Amino acid sequence: MRQTSPLQSTSTLISDAERGLGQNEFFFVLQPKLRLQENKLSGFESLIRWQHPESGVLEPAYFISVVEDSDLAGRFTDLLIARAAKTLVQWKIAGRGDLSLAINLSAMELGRKDLPDRLKALFASLDVRPCAFEIELTGVVHPDQLDWLVDVIQAVQAVGVRVALDDFGAGFNSLTLLQQLPVDTVKFDRSLIRQVTVNEESRRMVETLVRLARNHGKRIVLTGLETSEQFTWAKTLPDIEGQGFFISEPIDEAEVDEVFFRPAHAKHVASSRFDLAR
Repeated sequence: MRQTSPLQSTSTLISDAERGLGQNEFFFVLQPKLRLQENKLSGFESLIRWQHPESGVLEPAYFISVVEDSDLAGRFTDLLIARAAKTLVQWKIAGRGDLSLAINLSAMELGRKDLPDRLKALFASLDVRPCAFEIELTGVVHPDQLDWLVDVIQAVQAVGVRVALDDFGAGFNSLTLLQQLPVDTVKFDRSLIRQVTVNEESRRMVETLVRLARNHGKRIVLTGLETSEQFTWAKTLPDIEGQGFFISEPIDEAEVDEVFFRPAHAKHVASSRFDLAR
């Protein structure tokens, strides 16, 4: 459901977003993913924020669906890719080239005809491993899009970029998407995780879905790990990555070094739980 924007009308929001792009009002926060059984940092998801001069910091729920339906969609995609590529270069220079970084794109933006060639040229020019870059497919996927989307995903994967299916389990056609889309990763929606430690039926359902996704050869990320009980349960599942506030809230890009690579100074991560040095 689209949240009500403090910017009021759609036209005002789009006008403000166009100005914001020109004045660098958009910034990014990063939320980590862990290989749970190993307590190893595997990478981050890049999440966009808007430092609006009047409304303050806005999360994507307030603006991204409107932007994706506007002529600004391509400019936002370009911004996401450029910023992610810059971050991967910085990590490589710092000796952290094994970390992955994900961005979120809608099916329509993932399906831009020039996207595979642009990604291939970009990573070649920067000498960055394409497999360190992941695109999380967000939003509703309609059944009549499936054949087209299979081709789109395979074209991006041919460049070496990984593709993840986001919000798995939140929609009525999730199992169809799992069976038909050749994604590399399945990210379980946080709504599936909320009851796993208090409701046995919910726990069994999620564990069944995990086995099903694994049988389809998918990497699995459980999102919404917000309590120690959920985290402990998730660690009992083999070959699982986790993401959620119990591990870390999203943090500013500038804080990544302090929080994850100088854990004695961490404010957002209980470093004693995790081997953040990898």
